[in-house]
Amino acid sequence: MQPATHLKDDDGQCSPNCFPCKLKTVTLAPSAMPTRNPQAARAKMQDPQLEKDRTAYRALRRDGTQPPSVKGAHELMTNANESWEVERNQIETNDAARKRMGRALAEMPAANGKPMVREDA
Repeated sequence: MQPATHLKDDDGQCSPNCFPCKLKTVTLAPSAMPTRNPQAARAKMQDPQLEKDRTAYRALRRDGTQPPSVKGAHELMTNANESWEVERNQIETNDAARKRMGRALAEMPAANGKPMVREDA
């Protein structure tokens, strides 16, 4: 097989239709060769979960809660019953403890920038 010859213009420069020059610019995505690039195979497996997490993160932000990160947002959205569970990234499985924590957070005074001082000390 003979190597391809360059298609030259009258001025000696390669033509825009020069096939060997076009081949120089061809690149293959790592996902096209998963056996040669382990990161691509790993990313391909994680992409569906990441897409679920992104969708859940957007929905939680729209509802006014702030998840700690995108990763794991889908699990928080499906399992959390209270907004504080999402914001603390902690799912409380005990119903009594969940209610106690909810009451404690509701009774907390609003932050006004001043330090809280205990009266009984």
